[in-house]
Amino acid sequence: MASKYMLIADDVLDVTPGAKKRSELVRECGLNLAEKLKSPVRVLYVQNPIDITLKTADRERIKSTLEKVREQNKKVQVIEAFGNPVDEIFRLETSSPAPGMVVMGTAGKKGIERFFLGSVAEEVVRNAVVPVMVIGPKVEKASTGKGKILVATDLTANSRRAEAYAKKLAKALNAEVVLIYSTIETLRVADQYAAASGTAFMDQSTIDTLKAKSKEAMLKKTKLFKAAGVRCTFKLDDNQPTSQAAITNETANGTYQYLVMGTHGRSAFVKAFLGSTARETIMGSSVPTIVIRSHNK
Repeated sequence: MASKYMLIADDVLDVTPGAKKRSELVRECGLNLAEKLKSPVRVLYVQNPIDITLKTADRERIKSTLEKVREQNKKVQVIEAFGNPVDEIFRLETSSPAPGMVVMGTAGKKGIERFFLGSVAEEVVRNAVVPVMVIGPKVEKASTGKGKILVATDLTANSRRAEAYAKKLAKALNAEVVLIYSTIETLRVADQYAAASGTAFMDQSTIDTLKAKSKEAMLKKTKLFKAAGVRCTFKLDDNQPTSQAAITNETANGTYQYLVMGTHGRSAFVKAFLGSTARETIMGSSVPTIVIRSHNK
């Protein structure tokens, strides 16, 4: 995997216990993966114009925090900017050299929130060309060891870029990949087609056939990963949507380093699989979630 630099978007302004811990964890997760990938790191702090009236004590504290980051990580470049956080992230994302990944945290709050409390993370995830690793509110520590990578797929072209990235990441980390998919997705689409054609319901034979086709598709994907030299298995879930199954699986298993998933992007926040449930995946995952847009801009 190419050693493009990793851009860690960090908010050091909010010093409430929870926010401070989240900020430290975002840096820890980003630096942890960067070390594994041997990637250079840049830490970005943007002073939002709404905070222009910062007290001298707050400015000194921010300066001290950034200096601490520099001292602890001599190879890390700290970038300070003034303006809109989203604009600054995308400015760096489209500049040369471009980052290979953006790392940021979110508390998953709704409404118009200040810097990196939700709205910024959502907009970046929707529009970023490069993968975005989001440290959600349930993540408590950086991934360590040689755990597996869980990949949520929808068996369509929308997941191809996410699957391709997971393949490269797994090879770089010498990690095993576990693909997960819910047959509920297939049955839901089939049911919609049946209703449109005037069929009131699907019989059990049709349901069994569709489930068999889903298993066949997963087997093919597994073979493609193995052909690339990546250990790979798969899981099918018949009880809940893919995004929810991913949370349940990685929480119960406890051996995953990262959760990788795709997103359609622009229309609404993380419009993948069943739309808002993908957002719930990020909010509910206990490991860092790496989101990849299904299509470039």
